Amino acid sequence: MTITTSAADFIRDILRRLKVPHSVVCLGECMDTPRDIGEAVRREPHNKEVLAMATKAFEVGPRYLYPLIYPRAHFLWLFTTIQGIRFAPTFFHPPHIRHAMKHGVLDVATRGLVLKDANGTVVAPRPPRGAL
Repeated sequence: MTITTSAADFIRDILRRLKVPHSVVCLGECMDTPRDIGEAVRREPHNKEVLAMATKAFEVGPRYLYPLIYPRAHFLWLFTTIQGIRFAPTFFHPPHIRHAMKHGVLDVATRGLVLKDANGTVVAPRPPRGAL
């Protein structure tokens, strides 16, 4: 994977702020929490209800790619260093991200990061699948 200078700076800034010793980066998609999920959590429903709501919201809502920071101990000695940043091995990442990590480009997006494959197609974050 090739990392643009701006993406490397973005990740380094997060690493500096979090101060996790011997950190390793794993790329993960996230989204804003919809209001109805926040209200459901305050009502203390069963976990199945919140999980179903979150799954449905994640399928349709906008997603963002962010570096998830973990201590190196979670990955033993298995990591790849790119531009001085330690990344978790590809098999720790979601399947749609794995191939692009080998041959793609990681860059900064409007919000978070964007991972493109060798052809320039955006692989992550994935677009929403449909409407609620």
